[in-house]
Formats: sequence, structure tokens, C-alpha cells
Amino acid sequence: MELKRKRKFSKEFKEDVLNMLRTGDKKVSELSKDLGISESIIYRWYKKYVGTPEEVEKVEDKEKELWELRKRLADVTEERDILKKAVSIFSKQGNLK
Repeated sequence: MELKRKRKFSKEFKEDVLNMLRTGDKKVSELSKDLGISESIIYRWYKKYVGTPEEVEKVEDKEKELWELRKRLADVTEERDILKKAVSIFSKQGNLK
């Protein structure tokens, strides 16, 4: 029978994983696959340093919504700037007559 060795992770590594979860657009399942860590370990770290697993999902949803809102804001800002320039161009053309 083979015994599994318990892997130890530094506090910095744990914080980096949690920061990737908070700032990235990846879910816990994707992070666990990418890093070769079980989801339960990430949830445990999150609970220890931030909150419960349910809060993890809420944070993921809020982060996704925030990302979408920022993208929409950038799009609307760009549209506004284009319209300002168009109004400026057309108003100058109207004064030339």
C-alpha cells in the first residue's frame, strides 16, 4: 500500500491562488486543473482566508459581472466619444455655409 505524502504550500502560494481566483475569470474547477490541486484544497484556503465556499461562487459571479460591466462601460464610452467627434464635425460643416 502506497502512502500519499501531504504536500505543503507556502502562504504566498495560497495567496497567489486566491488572488488568481478573485482577479481572473477562471472558476475554482479550472484553477484546480491548471495547478494540479484539488478543488477542496482551494475551497479550504478560501474559507480560511476569505469565507465559505458559497462566498467563492458569489465572488466568481460578482467578478464576472464586474468584468462585463467594465467592458460595457468601455464600449459606451467609445461610442460617446465617436458621437462627440461627429457632432463637432457636422456643426463645423453647418457653419461653413
